[in-house]
Amino acid sequence: MEDVDRVVEQLTPKAYALGLRLTGNAQEAWDLAQNAMIKVLRHHEQYDPAYSVEQWLHQILRHLYIDRLRAEGRRRESPLDAPPGEDRAALSDTLAGPDPDPAQELARRESADAVQAALTQLPLEQRMAVALVDLEGYSYEEAAKVLELPASTLGVYVFRGRKRLREKLRGWES
Repeated sequence: MEDVDRVVEQLTPKAYALGLRLTGNAQEAWDLAQNAMIKVLRHHEQYDPAYSVEQWLHQILRHLYIDRLRAEGRRRESPLDAPPGEDRAALSDTLAGPDPDPAQELARRESADAVQAALTQLPLEQRMAVALVDLEGYSYEEAAKVLELPASTLGVYVFRGRKRLREKLRGWES
């Protein structure tokens, strides 16, 4: 890795976005992203060029998140009917787009909140698989490499995660 500072600057928003998808909480996502960037800075000499820098970062985030869950001793869940708090940003807040009218913006935020709430209720393996494949745009092979799984196992996690998301979002209308 040639320019670590540039890599950190470019990948911090991506680390935050994935952290937000994992935790469902803006502050926890920011903490996760900062800890990941510290690890990148401290251990950049251990970077394996067999992975892309983004894949390496997602592995770091995955391990940090799992460590955080272990430290908590239980998996955190937020109910679907929980109102979005000030500390929880909508998934759509991380995506850029044209400014819609207020009614469209409200519908988009409600939709993003419902998806984020449903996503945080998935088991960790399914959440990571769906986040990497469907939200981050990784191929199955790339995501399997990041998660250190066979591609067939990743496929099962993605399938089951999508199925659970559909079940949790059934009846929800935007």
